Amino acid sequence: MGLTYLPRWIYFFISFVALLLMLLFGVVGLLVTVITFAITFGIFRKQKQDFRTDSNDNVIVSPVNGRVYKIEKNITHEFFGTDMTCVQIQVPFWKEFGLFFPAKSEIHQVQASCEACVDHLVKFRLKSGLDIGLAVGQNILRLAPQIIVLPGDRGKQKVNFGFLPMGGEVKVYIPSALEVLINEKDEVVAGQGILAGIPTDIEEKII
Repeated sequence: MGLTYLPRWIYFFISFVALLLMLLFGVVGLLVTVITFAITFGIFRKQKQDFRTDSNDNVIVSPVNGRVYKIEKNITHEFFGTDMTCVQIQVPFWKEFGLFFPAKSEIHQVQASCEACVDHLVKFRLKSGLDIGLAVGQNILRLAPQIIVLPGDRGKQKVNFGFLPMGGEVKVYIPSALEVLINEKDEVVAGQGILAGIPTDIEEKII
């Protein structure tokens, strides 16, 4: 069932309810089930278009679909480090809400939410040694994000590593050594919207 982020048992449950309603209410019951399934499928659908297999190692792309509503510079984060630029992206519930690698990198650290930090934190380490941070928060329904990576996992740009149930907020922490190329109020597409550029001589600049 790779078309949506729903677990397999949901499909069996919907099929059972559809059969039950059809037996009780006939065509009307079946119609209600079909409409409910269509709405659920529309919300929990996976990315329809296929991302290109090639990857541009010189840019950081958006890990989600949504809208940039705030950019803060010179941020210090206890988990991600100092002198970072924070790009805050809001993911509406009607968008495809998968989480994707922002760059070809290795998962360096993962921290689940706790009382001190309500966000789920993921740190991506680039080949240059710089870290890109992702803070994924709960949505208005208090549904926690689903993240399926562990430290040491590697992925190319645009690889799916989780999802946000019903949308939510994602903060991307970018080192100040990288040039941010996005503006507030810009719409971004996962795997395509460029957030920052990575200079070819970045390794020399951070020494």
